Amino acid sequence: MTRERSERPSPPTKTVPNLRNFERRLGGLVEGLFSKTFRSGVQPVEIAKRLVRAMDDGKQVAVSEVWAPNHFEISLSSEDGPKFQQIETALVAELKTVILDNAAERGWGLVGPPEVEFFVDNTMKRGDLQVEASLVQGEQPVEVPKPATAPAPVPQKRAQLRVIEDDGVRAIPLDKELMTIGRLSECDVVVNDSGASRRHAQIRTADGVSTVTDLGSTNGTKLNGRDVQSAPLSDGDRITVGGTQIEFRSA
Repeated sequence: MTRERSERPSPPTKTVPNLRNFERRLGGLVEGLFSKTFRSGVQPVEIAKRLVRAMDDGKQVAVSEVWAPNHFEISLSSEDGPKFQQIETALVAELKTVILDNAAERGWGLVGPPEVEFFVDNTMKRGDLQVEASLVQGEQPVEVPKPATAPAPVPQKRAQLRVIEDDGVRAIPLDKELMTIGRLSECDVVVNDSGASRRHAQIRTADGVSTVTDLGSTNGTKLNGRDVQSAPLSDGDRITVGGTQIEFRSA
């Protein structure tokens, strides 16, 4: 940081996004060997926050693209500047990563590779920080990686019960862990059958497996023609409740 600058306008104040990744990556270096150095004055994370703010302020909206600044000149006071000389190489590398990450997150383009320069301004006081952002054309625009997007969720098919009745088949999805079969109107699967009990049987579905259980019904519950108290269901199995046939179809 041997270059000096005489004056620079103060940047506007705006809200900036969280930069925890930057703090984490650079934190070990700052908190270790140089922890005493950064107890006062400008902190490294302040520079990153101001840089992100400058990108937002200096972006240019084109017809089909938004171009963000890629060149940044950072001015510090003569008291703060020397503290950063010891970590300048690492700090510049991390700030370039911040530029690329921020551009990717916002969907902005860069007209050239990210560039960061530090200056010492003898007119500034300790704790002062100024960032000047500009677009500097490179040989070709930088390809900013697009943020990863999660694949669209695949709709899951639900198992269902197919109640076979005189006038057709009624399909009922197994959309709850526990579903009751019986004559009562509050049952999940209501059967209009005098041979069925008011609460005749239940279907429990857990971890992708459905099980039929008789609830102490008068006439019992059959699975594929055989009396059962409780049994797991497979695709195509037929449950008999009174005189009603109910077919189980897996997802």
